[in-house]
Amino acid sequence: MNADARRLVIGLTGNLGAGKSTVARMAQRLGARVIDSDRTVRELLAADAELAAEIERAFGPAVMRGGWPNRAALAETVFHDPQALHRLERLVFPRVGRRTAELLRQPTEAPATLVEAIKVVEGPTGAQLDGLWIVVAAPELQVARAAASGRITAAQARRRLAVQSPPEEKARRFAARRPDRPIWRIENLTDTASLQRRVETVWRATLASAGLDSAEPPHASEPRSPGG
Repeated sequence: MNADARRLVIGLTGNLGAGKSTVARMAQRLGARVIDSDRTVRELLAADAELAAEIERAFGPAVMRGGWPNRAALAETVFHDPQALHRLERLVFPRVGRRTAELLRQPTEAPATLVEAIKVVEGPTGAQLDGLWIVVAAPELQVARAAASGRITAAQARRRLAVQSPPEEKARRFAARRPDRPIWRIENLTDTASLQRRVETVWRATLASAGLDSAEPPHASEPRSPGG
């Protein structure tokens, strides 16, 4: 594996309930390194005192618990208000970008790194991506999956989906930001076996796009990295 191959960075996106985390786990088993942006955000909200203070100034004490941002309260504040969501992203995105850059600089034997995030195209890593995986599913299936997790209700899932850009818009934005870079669509509409086959196909195509031998045995998977 040459050094250039190790710098292959692919965005992995998909809206709530589409199944991007499932795809990330499958890709990791195939040999990808995965950087989980949602995990980075959780860690920042729990440990970055400066960010906590900025969020309290921007959104008030109602979103705080014990001096730290409460994710559930913050979500209820921003996911039905695009302007509020944009204010939060202005606070969070630069920090996520710095952490992701740190993780990408870490040595890896993986032939490609997937940066997993709903807004990976619009976020600070978007300009570095060598390609994009978009996971798609039917909207009502996404709502059902999100509600089945027990963390949010179906109504809350619909409100969150309403402020998330559709897959076609993600593709357009990526094509504008990274012209001539490949985009792969991964449909997650039926069973896990079908999804696995599609992920394997896209993984081989991703490696081929970087001039790698798709028949090369995958490396042992690495732990999912926090970041994004």
